[in-house]
Amino acid sequence: MNKGSFHLSILSAEKILFDGDVKYLYVPAAEGYMGILPDHASLISSLTPGKVELRPLAEPPVIFFLKGNGLLEVHRNIVSLLVDTIDSSSYPVALP
Repeated sequence: MNKGSFHLSILSAEKILFDGDVKYLYVPAAEGYMGILPDHASLISSLTPGKVELRPLAEPPVIFFLKGNGLLEVHRNIVSLLVDTIDSSSYPVALP
């Protein structure tokens, strides 16, 4: 893991959707959208349907849409997203 990044794993029951280092994550948390940066405080939050954006190192941002609910865990620069369902036709969408 590079300084200024954290490790992100996005998992569904069927497959691993993403596993790598990123510098930013934007998720639809239960109380509204939340941004995660390196060295974020530890937390666990439920997720609601909506847009998920991540910014991998040296790659363009990626967006996909969470169709069901999920769970977010952040602890010591390791972030896990466990998701029910995702619109596979929308993953991944690279931004210009």
